[in-house]
Amino acid sequence: MEANNQIDDIREQLNEIRQQVNAGELFQSLGTRLESLVTSVKREPVATAVQLPDDNDGIRDLLTQLNDQLKAESLATVSDQQVLQLVRHIGSSDPSVRDKGIYFLFNDLIQQHLLSNQQMTMIVRYLTSDTVLFAHILEPENDAIYQRAFAVLLLSVLLYADRAGYHFLDQELVNQVVNQLALYMVLEADTRGFIKTNGWAHAFTHVGNLLDELSERERLTRADKLFLMAIIIERYKTLDGALIFGEPQRLAGYFARLTNKNQLYADYFLKQLKHWRQELVIIQQQESQSGWNRIYNRGRLIESMIVRHDFSDAIMQYLRSVIDFLA
Repeated sequence: MEANNQIDDIREQLNEIRQQVNAGELFQSLGTRLESLVTSVKREPVATAVQLPDDNDGIRDLLTQLNDQLKAESLATVSDQQVLQLVRHIGSSDPSVRDKGIYFLFNDLIQQHLLSNQQMTMIVRYLTSDTVLFAHILEPENDAIYQRAFAVLLLSVLLYADRAGYHFLDQELVNQVVNQLALYMVLEADTRGFIKTNGWAHAFTHVGNLLDELSERERLTRADKLFLMAIIIERYKTLDGALIFGEPQRLAGYFARLTNKNQLYADYFLKQLKHWRQELVIIQQQESQSGWNRIYNRGRLIESMIVRHDFSDAIMQYLRSVIDFLA
């Protein structure tokens, strides 16, 4: 109950910050406000049992059936019940079900327009629900990461589908995605990439995918895009775990595309990069594993941005000036 209360409290604070950014009342101190919020999150000391989906409930047979019908070009529709059974298994710890199964299948179903707009809406509502996106999120590393991370990944696919021609999202649902992603970025702390025999978690790569999709939405305000970028900057800076599975490269691509869209984003991003460098001195003095992870995470991001060569001249000039300061 305390965890839920904390999540609701952070949600309220983020909603207030989003409103202030959109009203033009918050810009210069946005990073400071968000940094304070991110670092105020209290984590649970012990992980509780995660209830994984039962992969013996027929999900493998369903995946085989639908894939066979796709190959035979005999699949005309997918029932709501089948859709729900599929999405309820995105939390499977078996990568053949979660990743190569459900994720691949949904891409095919969407590409071939075999899902109705009502079904797409139903999936987005399910994936953005608190019970899916924030399951065990304040606890130490746990198996609920598969559900959380793949919910974010599937949301990015669905938003791309909407932009590419489905056009099923209304503004209320887009707002739901923005609010829940903002909250998810503040709360998520699991930086694991590939996990032994369970395959990919990759939460912060998937966050990059969804941020990219939202940045391409013309009807999303510049203030909202700034708000989301500001959050991922502050969260990235404070992650205790190492990001070593391509996350810096993925986020560098997002930062490049967004900062090239409008000078507002570029100016804010450059301001935060300069502030970040000043914070490193304090972090280095701490001599802790999490501190060194933060330093090397920053270094990997800076290097990923430099090799792209597609940031503005001002940002590229700054990046080159700090390369000698990398850990």
